[in-house]
Amino acid sequence: MAVIKIGISKEINNLRREFNDIMDELFRIPYGALTSSSGWVPAIDIYADSSFVYVVADLAGVEADSLELVLEGQFLRMSGHRKPPLAIKEKRFFQMEVEYGPFERIVRIPLPVEADDIKAKMENGLLLVCFTQKENKGNDLLKIEIK
Repeated sequence: MAVIKIGISKEINNLRREFNDIMDELFRIPYGALTSSSGWVPAIDIYADSSFVYVVADLAGVEADSLELVLEGQFLRMSGHRKPPLAIKEKRFFQMEVEYGPFERIVRIPLPVEADDIKAKMENGLLLVCFTQKENKGNDLLKIEIK
């Protein structure tokens, strides 16, 4: 029986590489992220204790004065701009993973919060936004009459 060599390993490797690139791009945006503009998307943690809701955003390299935070109903919109650290005219990149430029991220605050009691601070490249939870006074319960 004759053995025939088929040179498809290079094509298979190219297909695998293309597939991996597509999957990397697909999963680059964190699950549940709402964005309304192009740009990079910061990673977010949202958690709560008995009194507060916390939003932590990974904003390494973003200056606090370039940030805008807006609470619209249950949604916190964070936007800003990350500048490249070096202004080199002639660049020869060997690897480029850090994204620069504008960003916008909109997250839903999962619990009712006091809109007039919000604190935000930047520390070590992390933005911490602290919301005071609304007290549950029973006013959220509404009996609906069925006719």
